[in-house]
Amino acid sequence: MKAIILAGGQSERFGEPKAFATINAQPFYKRIIDVLEATNMFNQIIISTNETLASQFEHDDVVVDDSKNKDKGPLAGIGSVIQRYESEELFFVISVDTPMITQKAISKLYQFMVEHLIEDQLDIAGFKEDGRAIPTIAFYSPHTLTYIQDALASGDYSLRRVYRQVQSDWLDVAAIDSPDYWYKNINYQQDLDSLQQDILNR
Repeated sequence: MKAIILAGGQSERFGEPKAFATINAQPFYKRIIDVLEATNMFNQIIISTNETLASQFEHDDVVVDDSKNKDKGPLAGIGSVIQRYESEELFFVISVDTPMITQKAISKLYQFMVEHLIEDQLDIAGFKEDGRAIPTIAFYSPHTLTYIQDALASGDYSLRRVYRQVQSDWLDVAAIDSPDYWYKNINYQQDLDSLQQDILNR
C-alpha cells in the first residue's frame, strides 16, 4: 500500500507553498511523512507535486504531474501516481495542507474501508464532515484510474465527478476522538495562526 501526499497546488491564498510552511518548526510535508511512517502501513510514501517545487523536497519519492495534466489540480496528482504504480492494491491520499492528520484517523479509515471492501467493493473510502465528502483524506483503489483519466480529459477536474462514478463511502470525522483540527485544511495564513493557538490551548 502506498501513500500519496498532494503537494502540487499553487497556494495562492496562503501566499507561499504550503508544503514548506511550518508547525512546531517542522514543515507540513515532513510532519505528514512522520505520521504516515509511524502507522507502519505503507511500503512507499510519495509526494505528488509540480516541476517548480519538486527539487525542494527532502524526500526520495517525488512524482511530478504528467505534462498534459499540468495545473489540473489534485486529480492530476492522484492519477499520475496511480498510473505509475497501477499494480498497487490501494493508495492513501492526503493533502499537504492537512498537517495535523493522525495515525488514529488513518488506521480508523483503513479499518472502515476493509470492513466495507468485500461487501460493497469500495473504490474510495474517505472522511466526511456534516455530510460533505473530504476526498483529499481518503483511500483509493487503482480501479479509480480510468475514471480519473476520463475526468482529466473531459475538462471537469473535480474529485466529486470521480467519487460519484465509483463505489465510495465516507466515515464521519466525529468517529475520530481527537481535537477537530486533525482534518482541517490550512488555506490562509490566519488558519495557521488559529491552528497554532488551538494547539497551545490544548
